[in-house]
Amino acid sequence: MSKKRTLPLLTIFLAEVFLFIAIFGLSYKLAKTWLFPTEIKSTPVEKQKNNTPNQKLRGSYLVSGDVFWGRAIDLYAQQTSLGYDWPFSRLSDFERSKYDSWIADLECPITDKKVPYQVQVDSLVFSCSPAYLDAAKKWFDVFTLANNHTDNTGADGFADTRSNLTAAGRQYFGHYDISQKDELCEVISLSVKLDDQASKLPIAMCGYHWLARVPTDEELAQISKYAAYFPVWVFPHGGTEYATHSNVQQQTLYRQMIDLGADVIFADHPHVVQETESYKGRLIVYDLGNLIFDQWFDAEVTKSLIINIRISTENSAQLKPYLDLASSCSTFQDNCLEQAEKKQLKAYKLDYSYDIICGERSAASLNDKLTHKCSQNSNNWLLERTNWSNTTTQLQQVD
Repeated sequence: MSKKRTLPLLTIFLAEVFLFIAIFGLSYKLAKTWLFPTEIKSTPVEKQKNNTPNQKLRGSYLVSGDVFWGRAIDLYAQQTSLGYDWPFSRLSDFERSKYDSWIADLECPITDKKVPYQVQVDSLVFSCSPAYLDAAKKWFDVFTLANNHTDNTGADGFADTRSNLTAAGRQYFGHYDISQKDELCEVISLSVKLDDQASKLPIAMCGYHWLARVPTDEELAQISKYAAYFPVWVFPHGGTEYATHSNVQQQTLYRQMIDLGADVIFADHPHVVQETESYKGRLIVYDLGNLIFDQWFDAEVTKSLIINIRISTENSAQLKPYLDLASSCSTFQDNCLEQAEKKQLKAYKLDYSYDIICGERSAASLNDKLTHKCSQNSNNWLLERTNWSNTTTQLQQVD
């Protein structure tokens, strides 16, 4: 064979060898991929969680004003066949089962230290029998005690009040003495729904009874202390009795409370409904009026403002430690705040929305003396008195 014929054959041979190697290599690579797949880089677990729909946390609550069952409420109740159930017998108008909790101002010591009816009338010294608690606890879950009547039977009567509420399984916060700064705020374990499953969420509530004087900076600083870890709802008790609108002192103080970290202000004492406002995108209710009270002397004292406050947020890694913590936050003066501080938890935020509900009473009959849902005319009156349209518009304008 000549050299000239050998070269083309060699070239063809080498080309076939290279082609074989290329095909073999590709086949091997494919086989390796199919039979022995390489590790797939995945999104970290936490990021994967964020890419899936989070659980939705929701809560809906009623917040109302002055409640007590002393004086004439007790007198009338004992004249009826309903007895201890009578003061609460028309609250069914407000469909309690639709809400997760009901919060109110308890303006009376719950104690066996009985104050005679006429003394209560003449001296405005109240006493509420513990015998009503079995009926009351069917409606109310949390009480503020920060007012000018929970001390009416002395420090012992106030201690009885706390003890009786604890025995009834109700939560409470606040003190009649504003100088007791370590007892002004309390972490409350509120019922919530987590994707329609029952759960608990810790929320701080602070009560400020300031009729004698405005709180000091140190006393007000309790709001910021709790706001570092929890949403804070503040319940101040002050202002001018029977004044239909707030005064400058109320406005200055309640706005300051928002500046210090409060999410919302629910105030009382004047015994009549006052206006609401949006301050820095947060709701201030200047007075809720009476809910269960023996005042019928004019139309103003017979109207009740009830706030439906709704909260929502996504269940996140940031929120989970608080859901875990909530079960230990239902006891008075527990260590919930200390646990949050120790764990260096990061404060969580809630989305809020509100509606108002109108209640009214009259002296027309024994049954009418109890708060029930308003007529349409009274409901229109409430919308105007509270300036509700403007308030809600301003609340919605703030992100």
